[in-house]
Amino acid sequence: MNKKTLLFLIKLATTVGLFVLLFRPETYGLSPEFWGENMTVRGILDEIRAVETHNLIFWLTFAAVVRLGGILCGVIRWRLLLKGQGLDIPFGYALQSWFVGRAIGIFLPGTIGLDGYRLYDSIRYTREAIRSVTVILVEKLTGFIALTLLVFITFPMGYRLVRFNKPMLFVTMIILGTFVVVSLFILLYPRVIRVLISVLPVPQTLRTRVSKLGAAAAAYGAHRRLLLAAVFFGVLVHVAICLMFFGVMSAIRAENTTIYDIFFT
Repeated sequence: MNKKTLLFLIKLATTVGLFVLLFRPETYGLSPEFWGENMTVRGILDEIRAVETHNLIFWLTFAAVVRLGGILCGVIRWRLLLKGQGLDIPFGYALQSWFVGRAIGIFLPGTIGLDGYRLYDSIRYTREAIRSVTVILVEKLTGFIALTLLVFITFPMGYRLVRFNKPMLFVTMIILGTFVVVSLFILLYPRVIRVLISVLPVPQTLRTRVSKLGAAAAAYGAHRRLLLAAVFFGVLVHVAICLMFFGVMSAIRAENTTIYDIFFT
């Protein structure tokens, strides 16, 4: 058996095992209702049959189109940050790399698969390890900025869902707002990055690499429009995810849930 066939069989077995875990948890010694009441293939099919076909098709199509739009925004953000480092990966190649990374990410927690594969692929394509690493790190930071900005805007939407302590809510909003402002300031003004790198306590053996990483991150100070555009597309990525869930919610006619609840969540 060659290596490729063995790898395929491992992937296939893992996928089947995960689906069995999802729809038949008792196989692994868990409670049949481990994931929730009636969480079976038959139960899901019964739910789908109860939904009006035209309503289901329209909203699931909407959810799929919006999700694909969000993926395209993610690819555009990645290429904008690559451009800020003087690197260029063709859009078609970047899109292919994104989908391969997303497929690998199915089996890994968080975005490790997506980010890890894109990092590997960008280094292989550009032969620029430090700058490729910088792109991924800055992208994660812009992603946190975009997500925090969205949370900052939508926080009041959840006021009816959670009984907030008003002083704590006020402090939380200040912290979120400060995070966005400080993070953007650090990226837009490279002198701050250089100062932080110079006082960072790292072993002498790593000092050169850390300095190169800092210099690469500081490069965005000369490309502020690219950086702000990346943040904008980062916001669109998260908005697309919210709208995708709204589409699915509308497809199954979920009761007592609004688009405000989804954005807040």
